[in-house]
Amino acid sequence: MRRILLATALLAVSCLKPAKYYTDFSDISAIAQFSLGGNSITNAWITVQSTPTDYTLMVNVAAPNPLGKAVTFTLAIDTADFNAQLAANGYSLLPDSDYIVSTWQVTIPAGKDSGTFHIQINSTKLGSNLGFILPLHITDASGLPISSNFGYGFWLVQNGNAYTGLYHSMGYRKEVGKTFVIDQDKYLYYADTTGGLYPSNTVIAQAGDDVTYIDYGIGMDLTVDPATNLVTLTSDPHQGASGKIPLNNMGVCKYDPVTRVFTLNYSYVNAYGNTDTLQEILTWKPL
Repeated sequence: MRRILLATALLAVSCLKPAKYYTDFSDISAIAQFSLGGNSITNAWITVQSTPTDYTLMVNVAAPNPLGKAVTFTLAIDTADFNAQLAANGYSLLPDSDYIVSTWQVTIPAGKDSGTFHIQINSTKLGSNLGFILPLHITDASGLPISSNFGYGFWLVQNGNAYTGLYHSMGYRKEVGKTFVIDQDKYLYYADTTGGLYPSNTVIAQAGDDVTYIDYGIGMDLTVDPATNLVTLTSDPHQGASGKIPLNNMGVCKYDPVTRVFTLNYSYVNAYGNTDTLQEILTWKPL
């Protein structure tokens, strides 16, 4: 029995780390910051619609553990950092007539580490501008120190469109004598054009299945006619392989704005000179 107790005691002692190898995080101070801050620019895409878009961004308390008390952040427009870092590079400040802020304060409840700031941005006033800068900084955080690196940030505000987002695609690709099922998620995002503009009615997506997209390098642009909701489907000039394979509209290609569903029928000529025909039903998925 004595041997067992002695062995146990030795094992317990051997598990203790020497002080020089132990890091104590308990005395690290909490710091207030933006989740996406600093001197880099964050894209802020605004949906084109008649009513203002509720755009949100996150603030947080960087600490080893959530605080046991509520913390209120106060934000403000940061013209000083904008003028010092971006004004000389051709950027324009977001006009105050383009947005509404109901409160410049964000309260993070006790036990939580992040909160959300809301700003209502009017897409109809943004127009086709390549982007306005929304510069923000934290002026107070209930006495917490404010991060010198992430206590401010820049958001590039631009009109996006109503068709972007995560979709699930169901359909098929037919080649000579074979049919392949398409059953996968696809993200539809903004298609850029010459000059860096992002059309309000065009999105880009992976075309077909992995053979279409990976082997042939085809990305597809979906351009919605807002008057009829008919869709023109073309091969994206920038996405995928350098040698573009044209896509041909076959049958009805349309968009349902109520259910947020794309119905696509199209084809292309494969590497063997044969025609592959494809049908996809893309249904929007909430994130």
